[in-house]
Amino acid sequence: MVQMLVVDDEIYALKGITQGIDWSGLPLSAILEAGSVTAAKQVMEQQQVDLVISDIEMPGAGGLELLRWIHDRFPHTLVIFLTGHARFEYARDALQLGCFDYALKPIDHGLLKEIVSRALTEIAEQRIRQSFSKLLEEQQLQWNKQLPVLVERFWQDLLAGRIPYQPERLNRQFALYNIPLTADHYVLPVLLSIEHWKEDMSAQEETIMEYALRKEAAQSIIGTLGGVVFQDSHELNLILLYCTNDQLPDREALLERCRRFIAASGKFHCQASCYVGAPAPVEELAEAIGSLLQAERTNISSPQSVIDAAETGSTGAPGEFGIVPSPGEWAELLEQGRQEELVPLLELTVKKLQEESASRETLEQIYYGLLHLFYQTARRKGLSIYDLAGIQELNDPLATRSPQHLLQWAVRLVSKTADAFPGITRSASPVIAKAHQYIQDHLQKDLSRDEIAELVGRNPAYLSRLFRKETGMSLSEYITQQRIERAKQLLVESTDKISSIAEGLGYVHFSYFAKLFRKLTGLTPQDYRRLHRQP
Repeated sequence: MVQMLVVDDEIYALKGITQGIDWSGLPLSAILEAGSVTAAKQVMEQQQVDLVISDIEMPGAGGLELLRWIHDRFPHTLVIFLTGHARFEYARDALQLGCFDYALKPIDHGLLKEIVSRALTEIAEQRIRQSFSKLLEEQQLQWNKQLPVLVERFWQDLLAGRIPYQPERLNRQFALYNIPLTADHYVLPVLLSIEHWKEDMSAQEETIMEYALRKEAAQSIIGTLGGVVFQDSHELNLILLYCTNDQLPDREALLERCRRFIAASGKFHCQASCYVGAPAPVEELAEAIGSLLQAERTNISSPQSVIDAAETGSTGAPGEFGIVPSPGEWAELLEQGRQEELVPLLELTVKKLQEESASRETLEQIYYGLLHLFYQTARRKGLSIYDLAGIQELNDPLATRSPQHLLQWAVRLVSKTADAFPGITRSASPVIAKAHQYIQDHLQKDLSRDEIAELVGRNPAYLSRLFRKETGMSLSEYITQQRIERAKQLLVESTDKISSIAEGLGYVHFSYFAKLFRKLTGLTPQDYRRLHRQP
């Protein structure tokens, strides 16, 4: 609804408009009156006025002055002028100042009502435009607020293969997310590896500290360079520096930034390393990151350092990352039914086979290695390989004819294997199962992540990510949980002193053990024994 104000110093003219015209058919919520410009200003300062009908000639301040004041204070209010003199300069000034319409007195009531009706239509459309503009502004603010998250999600989807490499589509999405790249540009990847937390933290606390570390990396490593820091779907902390074909970051300056960042990482209570790759086309970015990941996995001698993977050629030993599969990793992925991660590795292997013109002998080597992998995985799941595929499909002579045939065969079997596993409870991967067993057997020792990582043959940072992904908790949380579970068992089943039980589980200070036990169980060790032990 609209509130209309009529302004005229002649009372009869004023009443003739406000009361002499039947306004009932129009969406007017109120018709207000003012006998002067001063009175009109007072009315408009006290309540909303959407439409003004005003005489142009009045004693003192006239209608033109009122129009100027309205435009300064209430720019969305429409003004209709009425005058008893057909003076050209009035009409010219009124129209130049932006009045909605201009008419001569005496005006036919029907004509005035028609002018007001048009003004009301304009007000309704104006409100729609204002509403849309406000909505657009709010959504723009919301978009800008969410843009960093959307950019991270875009890179996660691209690296996971959920966005196909199509130059036109990529260019549209780069523009949508304000990423200063095109499909033919390069990206320089850096893997930020958190190798060790110096304080015992829960999985949630580690996640928070990782976020803080990424924020610091964005400031100290990317700085004024274009790029993004994010965590991908495999919980890898990645830094991507945007490059154009004719503008690459100064490598030595970048390495120095990374060194300063690693040196300062202690304030986040962690030990970290940076693996710096070479600029890669967007199309090959996932492969470049895979190379950095392999460099991290095999780095057991240079902790807390900056590894220039481009200079050292740290793309993994030929038997671990290249044209020959990595049996340990592939077995883990296959056994856990994670085909969305295994298939890209198969595709990467086939690409390398094609690039290096692999021999028939190499194809057969990989074929039999994969076949053995399927046999072993099925056996560990309590299945026969023939529950997954027929003998002809397993012994497909076409599989070794070309890399592409090998890929098609392997993907079919991976899919069949993954389809057969959902109904079977997933066990821990061999690496994590081995870590579990070692922890159970050595709860009395001062266990360290590096010690466990060395035992299972994995880089500590990689082990931490894998452990948290499979168990939902950090290594330190798991060790503490298992020690308290063992303590609960001994409190009930043995007559040992509580201090001896604590000491036997590696807790030198009994007060710390008692406090921790109560925190996790809600009871003191004495109360727990009294409550659960059979009389």
